[in-house]
Amino acid sequence: MQSKNICGYRCNVVNIYPQKYKHIHSLVDIYVDNFENESVIMKDFIRKNQTDEVTGLFTMMYFMEDAHYLLREDANGNIAFLYFDVENFKEYNLKYGFQGGNKFLRRIASILRDAFPDALLARLNDDHFMVAVENKNIELRLEYIRQAVHDFDQNLAMEVKAGLYVPAAGIQDVALIMDRAKLACENVKGRYDKGWDVFDASLEEKLRLKNYVVSNFYRALEHHDIEIWYQPEIRTMTRQVIGFEALARWRSPEHGMIPPNFFIEVLESAHLIHKLDLYIIREACEDFRRVREHGQGWQEARISVNLSRLDFQLTDIFADIERIRQEYKVDCDRLRLEITESALSEDDSNLMEQVARFQAAGYEVWMDDFGSGYSSLNTLKEYDFDMIKLDMRFLRDFGKNRKAGIIIQSLVDMAKKIGMHTLAEGVETEEQYEFLKCIGCEACQGYLFGKPQPLAPAADSYAKKDSTLTFEPLDSSEYYQQVSSVNVLSSFPLHMEAERTGHISQLPLAIVEQGDTRDSFSYLYVNKAYREYLRGIGLASLEEVVARYRSGREHRDRMMERLLVRCRQSGMEENADFSINGNFCKIHCRHIATDPVRDVHAFVVAPVNLSAQRQRDAVDVHAALWHIMSIFTRIDFLSSAGRAENVYIDETQNRITTEVDSVKGSLELYADRYIVPEEREAFLAFYDMTRLAERQEQVRRDHFTAFFHSRNDAGEVRLKIYLLIPFQLGGIDCCLSCVRDMDGVSSLNPVTPGEVLD
Repeated sequence: MQSKNICGYRCNVVNIYPQKYKHIHSLVDIYVDNFENESVIMKDFIRKNQTDEVTGLFTMMYFMEDAHYLLREDANGNIAFLYFDVENFKEYNLKYGFQGGNKFLRRIASILRDAFPDALLARLNDDHFMVAVENKNIELRLEYIRQAVHDFDQNLAMEVKAGLYVPAAGIQDVALIMDRAKLACENVKGRYDKGWDVFDASLEEKLRLKNYVVSNFYRALEHHDIEIWYQPEIRTMTRQVIGFEALARWRSPEHGMIPPNFFIEVLESAHLIHKLDLYIIREACEDFRRVREHGQGWQEARISVNLSRLDFQLTDIFADIERIRQEYKVDCDRLRLEITESALSEDDSNLMEQVARFQAAGYEVWMDDFGSGYSSLNTLKEYDFDMIKLDMRFLRDFGKNRKAGIIIQSLVDMAKKIGMHTLAEGVETEEQYEFLKCIGCEACQGYLFGKPQPLAPAADSYAKKDSTLTFEPLDSSEYYQQVSSVNVLSSFPLHMEAERTGHISQLPLAIVEQGDTRDSFSYLYVNKAYREYLRGIGLASLEEVVARYRSGREHRDRMMERLLVRCRQSGMEENADFSINGNFCKIHCRHIATDPVRDVHAFVVAPVNLSAQRQRDAVDVHAALWHIMSIFTRIDFLSSAGRAENVYIDETQNRITTEVDSVKGSLELYADRYIVPEEREAFLAFYDMTRLAERQEQVRRDHFTAFFHSRNDAGEVRLKIYLLIPFQLGGIDCCLSCVRDMDGVSSLNPVTPGEVLD
């Protein structure tokens, strides 16, 4: 025990380290004559400043001081410095709370003491630890630590990464030594195949470049050495530009182009990343203010900018972005904010609130690099993003590994079901693009459409009249958002988001567009099953279908046009039946959205070839029946037992029987909806099922005929022929009700409405 003067107090210091580290002044016991209270205060003061309150290990300050003494005594370069970093500690803290996190840190300290009983140990901050020890059996000790941490909680993927540096004799800069050990540790973070690494000469340049980035960051901002490059984002359905991602590129006078992944990581560690992100947003707003007059379409340009998790901690990022946006008079819908998935946490309520705050103000918030983190699916459950950007690694093995396509398809399907849009990064080939378009991935980005480039060449590329890429009109964005919400992978593609189920199928499916005339009809999307459906009914190509429809020569094409009108007016799923080339088909249709810019409407169409479901030996009989059906606009089955069922219907009226399945209720609803008021009483009398046998005896015919003025769903009034064909089925009186248009309109003079009795 020796006596020292500490902060004006005479103290007795007791060394608790082994004899060979006798120079280290560790925990103290203080005796101050006649100052009992002051003794307690001083003892507490020194312990708090010398040791970490949670783990009892040294603080970083005392570790560095004592490590300096170790290095002075070590003439052979035999002291190993190890930097430890606990991966996924954040998830542990969130699961078990603050106290649980502290308990885990104390357990780490205990494991380190067991592994290095004669070492100098310290907790630097958070979940980072440092050890200085004789360079002996290091690999065995590291394996012990790895296994002990893993066994502590097997429900979480807890891993301890380590970096090792053994300084040569004569190197005594403790800060430099610790940096090198940390750099070795960072070299294995995020890797599953390696738990520790050794610092070597190849990492020396990395450390120098890291110091350069931090030291020269503000100078780079001031001299605009950090440039903003732009890469287009594409709508897969139309191949139009929907925006540009603004990306930082550092062109250093001393080092040339510094890799963005490197300097972004360094700036995050130095808590400077928010300065960079705000700089990018300001520069991008300035750039786009200049180029909007550059050429046709640039007034439609939108920008995606990246935000770090730390932005939400280091500054009021919402207020800062709002200030810049208002300064440059940029609307919220021109800025899209991308947050990297690895920065998100499923239980970070503050970040959730900030995301919701941006969205409430009118910004779109995207998740970037989806699939690159540990808990992608849980993150989707907690956050409501407008767009998910699928990490480019999903496409890297496309065409080589069949699982890649299956995973991407499943992710797109899942995103549709939870109401989020998708963008695939890393698209480099037409094959990849066609696949993404086929599965309904709404947007894509990659070298196929353009590499990141500075503003001037980007503006030149997309402003030319002969440019292969054009801008999507800003006012059409909402239209395409609604169109893209159709889940082309679902068994129920006509269902809205809340109506969808989890089935996937290969039903024929198409998305079509039409304006006020048939000439504006076109296809936006078809799947493979739809093309096969067309071939099955004798149509060779989409071009043939479009040409036939636009001509309007066939009844079924005019029927399709009226069906689209009816869908637009009702906003509901509608359907109609038709025959073509000996095939009897049913087509289901629903209006999705309207584009106010071009005044066109989008519809999702799902046809069914019912003939493909018939037995081959009945083809001739059914073909004859289909041709008979093509004469009528609707055929219904009615029974005296009260059952009503629609057998066939074209596009001009609703089935009715899907709303009311009783004969009386169906007839009353039909009369109220489609028969002109002055003829409704006569109509209901004509369909009086209780007098069928009596009436048949009177007229001595096998059917009844009547004329009534009838509306269609478009409100047009025509004179129609109504036929009732009675028969018995299982001893019950039944009839078929068949309706067809007359070869003229209601102005036909010789025809009087009502039943024909002679």
